[in-house]
Amino acid sequence: MSRILSSRWFKIGLSVGLFTLLFRSIDFLTFREQLTAVRLDLVVVVFLGYLFTQMLSAYKWQVLARPLGFHLPFRVFWVYYYVGMYLNLFVPSTIAGDVGRGLLLATQGGRVSAALQSVLADRVTGVVMLLWVSAAGFLAFGPTVFPAPVAYGVVSVAVLAVAGWWIAPRVIPVLFAPGHAFHRLWANLIQPYHDQAPLLGYACLVSFGLHWLQLSLQVVLAHALHLAVPLWYLILFIPLVHILSALPVSFGGIGVRESIYVVFLALIGVGRPEAMAFGLLWSMLGLGGGLVGGVVLMLSPEVQQALARIKKTSDG
Repeated sequence: MSRILSSRWFKIGLSVGLFTLLFRSIDFLTFREQLTAVRLDLVVVVFLGYLFTQMLSAYKWQVLARPLGFHLPFRVFWVYYYVGMYLNLFVPSTIAGDVGRGLLLATQGGRVSAALQSVLADRVTGVVMLLWVSAAGFLAFGPTVFPAPVAYGVVSVAVLAVAGWWIAPRVIPVLFAPGHAFHRLWANLIQPYHDQAPLLGYACLVSFGLHWLQLSLQVVLAHALHLAVPLWYLILFIPLVHILSALPVSFGGIGVRESIYVVFLALIGVGRPEAMAFGLLWSMLGLGGGLVGGVVLMLSPEVQQALARIKKTSDG
């Protein structure tokens, strides 16, 4: 079963199937009118803001890579991060982009395992801080239109994630032998940041801030589509959209993301065509960001040099 769920064709089929169901369930004329009435000037602002948040993500990755031995200029992390965005356009998940930027980073004199660990740390801190954005919303506004278990569950998982990080170094060495996978995970991923807790805290603060910036971009995008979506509701449901669409069950979250927009926005009376337009437009902005990464791949000397080193290593 797990092999089927992880299959590329299953993920592509799920995305195509969800898109087909969504388009068959909406008034296409209303959907088209919603898109044609969009304010393009605001869409451009959102797109530029989105690219800026990806630069902030690259900066956070740079911060997290330092304890693992990578003391490189920001530009290196920036171009590698954008190349990862481009690679994600061709596979059903973010794994290719993450592995790709990790391998590029490893060409800068570090170990491949350490480079990939920095990418994993970047991903994990991003998800945890996204949980805390949603948890902060539920703590401030309560469950509102969401089922109470959803609100309590998000807050609980956010708290447990932080508690687990503190408890793991005390528990894992006792429960697992040095050669065990969990022990290696602790030694390679958790311990380096425990030794530099202020650095990790700073990276998490950057992550928390960039998630709020992305949330503000969603507010502008809703305004561009002339949607009356309350700010408090965007604070509650947008982080959940990002978390659920990142699950490796579809092709880059396509279909899943739009379905979640339709379901969640229906709770406050937004119609399916309008919600579909909202979700699809955000997906298209992400696609545009990936294409920018393709331009970086072609033009960046840092990337070309790294690729040449990878090719030389594989040939030798």
